[in-house]
Amino acid sequence: MTKSISNAKKRLNLAILVVVGGVVVSVLISIRIWGLSIDQDNSLIKSTSMAKSELIEHQFINSMPAIINALERMRNRWVTRKGPPFSEWQLDALDYVNDHAGLRAVEWVNRDYIVKWVVPLKGNENAVNLDLTFEENRKKALDRAKELKSYTLSKPVKLVQGGKGFLAYFPIFIDDRFDGFILGVFDISLLVDSLLPHEFIQDYNIEVHSEKEVMYSKTEAGLSFDNETGYTHSFALYGVQWEIAVWPKKSKQAHDGSNIHYIALLNGILISLLAGVAIFYLLKSLIADSIIRDKDNEYKATLENAIDGIVTIDGKGQVRSVNGAVESIFGISREKIIGTKLYELFPEPFKTEFLPSLLGSGEQTTSSIELGEVKRVYGVRQGGEVFPLDLGITQFTSQKQQIFCCVLKDVSIPVRLAEEKERLIEQLSKSNTELDNFAYIASHDLKEPLRAIQNHACFLKEDYERQLDDEGVYKLNRLIYLGSKMEKLISDLMHYSRLGREEPEMAVIDMEGLVNSTKSRLAESLAEHNVEVSVECPLPEVMGNRVRIEELLYNLIVNAYKYNLSNKKEVSVSYRQSVNAFCVADNGIGIDTQFGDDIFKIFKRLNSPKKFGEGTGAGLTIAKKIVERHGGRIWYESELGQGTRFYFTLMEMKLENAG
Repeated sequence: MTKSISNAKKRLNLAILVVVGGVVVSVLISIRIWGLSIDQDNSLIKSTSMAKSELIEHQFINSMPAIINALERMRNRWVTRKGPPFSEWQLDALDYVNDHAGLRAVEWVNRDYIVKWVVPLKGNENAVNLDLTFEENRKKALDRAKELKSYTLSKPVKLVQGGKGFLAYFPIFIDDRFDGFILGVFDISLLVDSLLPHEFIQDYNIEVHSEKEVMYSKTEAGLSFDNETGYTHSFALYGVQWEIAVWPKKSKQAHDGSNIHYIALLNGILISLLAGVAIFYLLKSLIADSIIRDKDNEYKATLENAIDGIVTIDGKGQVRSVNGAVESIFGISREKIIGTKLYELFPEPFKTEFLPSLLGSGEQTTSSIELGEVKRVYGVRQGGEVFPLDLGITQFTSQKQQIFCCVLKDVSIPVRLAEEKERLIEQLSKSNTELDNFAYIASHDLKEPLRAIQNHACFLKEDYERQLDDEGVYKLNRLIYLGSKMEKLISDLMHYSRLGREEPEMAVIDMEGLVNSTKSRLAESLAEHNVEVSVECPLPEVMGNRVRIEELLYNLIVNAYKYNLSNKKEVSVSYRQSVNAFCVADNGIGIDTQFGDDIFKIFKRLNSPKKFGEGTGAGLTIAKKIVERHGGRIWYESELGQGTRFYFTLMEMKLENAG
C-alpha cells in the first residue's frame, strides 16, 4: 500500500513535471514567437516609414521646379518690360505667393543689394530696406547669381521674418545693364506643410535636416528617433543636401508584449505546443496580410484621389496604371489608356521629339525630358483639343523591373488666365495711349476757336463799350474771363496728356539742390504770402527727370501755402525713413477725409475760388502723374485745421545717402 502510494506520487509528480515542463517550453517558445512578431511589426512599420520619407522627397523634387520656373518667368517679364510699375509687379507677385504655399514672399532687390519691394508686406516688414550684404553667405549667393546671370539658391538660413528657409536669387539684366534681383523667400515649414496632408503625417514623426541643422520638425514630445521602426535618408536639391527622418508615434509603435504571459498560458493549457505555434503563425500571417492590404488600400486611395494625374509605365513605355485624375484630364476612360503607349496621349512634336526614346517607342531620338525634371508639354483630349501640361518623370524598381512614374498637371486654366491677363494689360496700355493722344489733339484743336471768341469779345468791348449799358459790359467782361479760364483748363489738359506720352530723360538728381532751386523760383510769391519753406537735410539722391520733379515740388509747395489761413505759413520738405518716402508738410486748413483720393482728380476743386484764389484744380493731378511716371506713388495724411502731409516715392532712391 505504501509502495503503491509512493508510485502514484511519483507518477503524479512526473505528470506534474511533464505538464510544467510543457507549459514552460510552451511559454519559452511563445516568448520567442512573440519576439519574432514584434520584429515583423517593426519591419512593416519601418517599411512604411521608408515609403513616407521617399514620398516626401518625391513631393520636394516635383514641386520645387514649378515654383522656380514661375519666378524665372516673373524675372523675364521684368526684363521684357524694362521694369514694371510697383502696382503691376505687386499683383503678379501676390498671385505667385497665393499659388505656391511654400513661397513666403517675393521681393525686388535693387542694384545695391537692398530689398525695396516685398509682397506680401504683412508678416515680412523686417525685410523692407534690408541690406542683404549683412551676411557673407547671402552676399556670395547674390554675387554668384549676378556673375553667372542665372538664378542661384542659398543654403538654408534663418529668415529675418522669422523661421527657417532658403532664398532663390534671379538676376535682372536689361540691355546688359544689371537691374537688381527678383528674390523668392521659401519657408521650410510652410513648404513641407503644403506638400503633406494632415492624414499623411498624423501617425508619424517627421524631421527635415540640412547643414546639420533641424529645418522642420513635427514630432511627438519626448519621442526621439528609433532605428528599429524609423527611416532616414538624404537627397540633393539644387546643390543643397537635405536629410529626412521619419519614425512612428507611440500610437503606431509595435506592442510591448505586456500580455505575453497570458498568451503563453493559453497556448500551454488550451492547445498543444505544435498546434499553438501553427495557429499563431497563421494568425500572424493573416494580420500581416491585413496590414499590408490596408496600407496598399491607403496608398491606392491617396494616388486615386490626387489632384494631379499619375501614370505608371514599364520600361517599354506601356501604361500599367492610371488614377482618376488622368481620366478627367484627357476625357478618356482608364480601360482605353491602360495597355497603350503613353506618348499616344501627346501631339506632335512632343510625341516624336520628347517622349519616345525615354519611354520605349523603339525610336532613337534626343529626349528633352530628364528624370526628375518638370517640363511644359501639350496633351490631346479625346475630342482633339490640345492643351498645356506640366510633366515630371521619375523611376523606381519593382520586382527587378524598371517602372516609370509620370505626374501630369493640367495647367490649361492658369495658362489661359495668364494669356488673358497679358491681353488685357496690352489693351489697357493701348487704350491709355489713345486717350492721351485724343486729349492732346482735342485740347490743341479747341484753343483756336476759343482764342477767336476771346478776341471778338475784346473787340466788341473796345468798339462798343460806350454804347452798352453796365449789364452788357459785365457780360462781355464775363465772356473774356470765362474764355481765359477755359484756355487755362485746356492748357492744363494738354500738359497732363503730354506727361502721359513723353519719355523723360532720366539722371541722378540732388534733391536738396532741387528743393533750393524751387524755393528761388518761388521767392517773390513766398515773400508776398509770408511763407517759410524749410528743408530737413539730408535728402537722398534719386533717379529721375529734373524738370518734372521740380514741377512736382513746385505744385506741392504752392498747394501747401495756397490753402493756408495762418498768419505765418510754414512748409517743410523732408525724407521720412519710417515710410521710405519724401514728405511735404504744411500748417494749412487740412483736408476732410471724406474726399479721399478725389483731390487727385483733374479739375476737382474742394474749396471756393473766392476764398483761396483762382486755379484749374489740375496741380495735384499733374503731381500724381509725375510720381507715377517715375515708378512711385503719392498719398497724404491730414487733420482739419492742423495741416496736411503729402508723401511720395520715386523709383531707385539712393537711400545710402539718406543718413
